[in-house]
Amino acid sequence: MTDATVVSDPLQNGESPIQSSNSSLIRIFAISMAALYFELLVIRYFGTEIRIFAYLKNITLIAGFCGIGIGMVLVQVPSRLKTWIPLLFALLFLSARYSQFLGLTHIGFFTPDDYVWGIHSHLPPLVVKALFVFGLALFFSMITGFFVFIGCLVGKELKNCRQLPGYSANLAGSLAGMLLFTALSFYNMGPAAWILAGCLLLSPFVYRERILVAAMIGVILLTAVPQPGAFWSPYYRIDFAALPPPAGWQTPAAYMLEVNHDYHQKAVDLSPEFVKRYPDYWPNNDALPSYDLPYRMVENPGDVLVVGAGTGNDVAAALRHGAQHVDAVEIDPVIVSLGRQYHPERPYDSPRVSVIVNDARAFFNHTHKKYDLIIFGHLDSHTMLSSFSSLRLDNYVYTVESFRQAKDLLNANGSMFVAFDSGKTLVTVRQFATLTRALGSAPKTLFTGYDVFGVVFIYGKAQAAQIPAMEDLTPALINSVGTVPVTTDAWPFVYLPFRTIPIWILVALVIVWICMKKMIRNTIGFGVLRDWKNAHFFLLGAGFLLLETNAISRLSLLFGSTWVVNAVVISAFLMMALVANMIVARVKISTQASYAFLVIALAGSLVIPVGRFTSSPTSAVVAGLLIASPVFFSGLIFSSSFRDVISPAGTLGVNMLGAVLGGLLENLTMLGGTTVISVLALLIYIGSAVALKKAEERIPISSAAALLD
Repeated sequence: MTDATVVSDPLQNGESPIQSSNSSLIRIFAISMAALYFELLVIRYFGTEIRIFAYLKNITLIAGFCGIGIGMVLVQVPSRLKTWIPLLFALLFLSARYSQFLGLTHIGFFTPDDYVWGIHSHLPPLVVKALFVFGLALFFSMITGFFVFIGCLVGKELKNCRQLPGYSANLAGSLAGMLLFTALSFYNMGPAAWILAGCLLLSPFVYRERILVAAMIGVILLTAVPQPGAFWSPYYRIDFAALPPPAGWQTPAAYMLEVNHDYHQKAVDLSPEFVKRYPDYWPNNDALPSYDLPYRMVENPGDVLVVGAGTGNDVAAALRHGAQHVDAVEIDPVIVSLGRQYHPERPYDSPRVSVIVNDARAFFNHTHKKYDLIIFGHLDSHTMLSSFSSLRLDNYVYTVESFRQAKDLLNANGSMFVAFDSGKTLVTVRQFATLTRALGSAPKTLFTGYDVFGVVFIYGKAQAAQIPAMEDLTPALINSVGTVPVTTDAWPFVYLPFRTIPIWILVALVIVWICMKKMIRNTIGFGVLRDWKNAHFFLLGAGFLLLETNAISRLSLLFGSTWVVNAVVISAFLMMALVANMIVARVKISTQASYAFLVIALAGSLVIPVGRFTSSPTSAVVAGLLIASPVFFSGLIFSSSFRDVISPAGTLGVNMLGAVLGGLLENLTMLGGTTVISVLALLIYIGSAVALKKAEERIPISSAAALLD
């Protein structure tokens, strides 16, 4: 892109916007809708099909923000990018669709210093490292290039519109893009539908580009090639297949379920009739000891709670052993549906079973029922809580606070079983230490060997039972508990060995920085930061992303780590920014007062624990408003500064580039815990206030841009 226009200062060199006609606002709305929609699509699709991006989701987020930011500053699509965009579009989405055929699905990590499901390679370590570096650099550059093109389209429309009306249309369009992708996820649509919808959104802006339109049609058709046994839920791509039944048995006795191309669980027939007739049939014979274990240790289970119920194996076991009632909690509605339709024992059809599609932590927060037996199924996640977070979907289930909530749901003489597929690893030591801290005594820990690495932690009356056939890990674990930090709501990183950023993530961030620096230098240059007003908007972008990350993490403790919560939080943030912008358009707001309220709100989020607000729905809503309030004040600050800028497109581009910084800083939570996000956001907003004051005093700036360049 060396032929791109270099913009040294989008605030000073841009042309003043001259109109805000209805047609221009509609076009801003439409292209902004397409921009956020495609960002969500790329994050979801690549995290599913190319597994390293499942654990590096904020890398695709950063690529999107970086590309859109560069494009909005450029406004005009560079001629070289315009020539290559059809090929880039096709390569980007077809490499995801055919990742298995191309050998991209399970690219190994640079180093194995984090516990990750399914990312294993049989290639030599040096080859794995080379593929990781080259693959990440290539895909980051491709994703960024695609979003540069979209950012140019957004910038072109914003260029000719007044500041605040254009920004309102931009926010409203972004909100619509978020809601559209959420709706498609709700109805379990797959990639072909996603890409079709995205191309339709882009079509009013690219219909004259015949080669690009042809590429879009080709990609849609090739993506729509059927994939038998594949289902799409709001969280996963699910591959579900029946295993061959034993001779003489007419229906499938076992099913294999994969999520995002990694093994997740089986649905097995463990009914007395089948087990008696086929005692050696795999995988059922391997599963039977583990699923029957709780009922060899607890007689007459009464009321049972299963969290992470999956397709229903734990529920079926409870029914076989006489449970009076079972509450089955499972976060994924498609997995529940598959279990209801295909599980050989049909546990979800029993009148003694209540199915709750929700996050386990949210259920703990809001139920008042007591149980004789609580079973934690294999909740271990294969994806991240959010595109804005380095937390995995299940992190908040395995914390001290979560286990204490579960303990409080037990009746007197009740028992709790926590199954996990971590073998004799540091993750097992951490789970043991966390449970010991939460429960007040060491749980009995047995190595079941189910699915090779199965272990189970046992608390309560069941601890007294003896199971001589299984190895007791308890004595060894008691001697190891002091070696690892426990997981808490403030530091919920189950899979990290200690408070550290894994080397493979650091390597990924270095790769991203090198690619991003080269791309910015060859397009807009770092001159965009050689102005205090630009730095002000840059820091506002970084702070806003951290606010989103913080809110999603904290609100997950109140309402669960569900896709609905993520969608509602992001939508609410866009709504708050939109409302703030509309207020500033009508009333002059004191920037100093907005900063004061913002600092108070951020400081309050540091000292007020979220756990105090889980007692009732009303208090949870109050907590949600307190957590989200900094976004409103941040929106007032942004709109008050934005109303007088010369180039709305360039300014918003700089703001988007600031969000890249926020995405990079989010990784520091692995060192300091989730609290560090609020601290960083507070410091960044103070920095933005200083930059604004310097801009008003017309003090020149050069050091920051020189450092970056």
